[in-house]
Amino acid sequence: MIEFFHVSKAYNGRPALQDVSLTIEKGEFVFLTGASGAGKTTLLRLIFRGDAPDEGQILVNNLNLLHVKKSAVPFLRRTMGFVFQDFRLLPKKTVFENVALALKVSGVPEGVLRVKTTETLGAVGLGHKLHALPLTLSAGEQQRVCLARAIVNDPQILLADEPTGNLDAELSGEILDLMKAVNARGTTVLLATHNRDLLHRLRRRVVRLEQGRVVEDGCPEA
Repeated sequence: MIEFFHVSKAYNGRPALQDVSLTIEKGEFVFLTGASGAGKTTLLRLIFRGDAPDEGQILVNNLNLLHVKKSAVPFLRRTMGFVFQDFRLLPKKTVFENVALALKVSGVPEGVLRVKTTETLGAVGLGHKLHALPLTLSAGEQQRVCLARAIVNDPQILLADEPTGNLDAELSGEILDLMKAVNARGTTVLLATHNRDLLHRLRRRVVRLEQGRVVEDGCPEA
């Protein structure tokens, strides 16, 4: 599903990733962890072609990202969902409109769009908030909207960058449970976090980075 072969990336001469080789299988739930600046966000950005590596190769569904034309990047990203710490919701659009936008840009017919958007918001517990504006919601509700927007297109891959960073322990657990449910439907989930409590709450494979290098890769049970 996702393969890194000796990938390195630097910004302004400072290494962000160094010689990373990694394979994530279809349907896996993987935690990407490490201190701030360890390279977690860079690794995610490389997967969705937000950046290109300086060295090495990356394959997603056997597609070599180095050979993907710039014009084809939007089509690649439609196979993925993204959840970020800072929400990135459109403040003047309703909850429904924020989530439906992901389908609209894909050309989904209006009838299907309405059904899928309503069903997805119901699945994350926001069926009663369709017409609310983001700034009237709690932080936990806003993150649920972000998750709904990320999964409404039934992505093959869900990338989450510190999605619980602004939430308390209880809300963090709720978001994690929702991601676990998404994973159970077959979506590959890669969740970047420095929150050790999440790793203990859900025993899954952990890839730990230090200064851009993979220093740990395995399941806690092992």
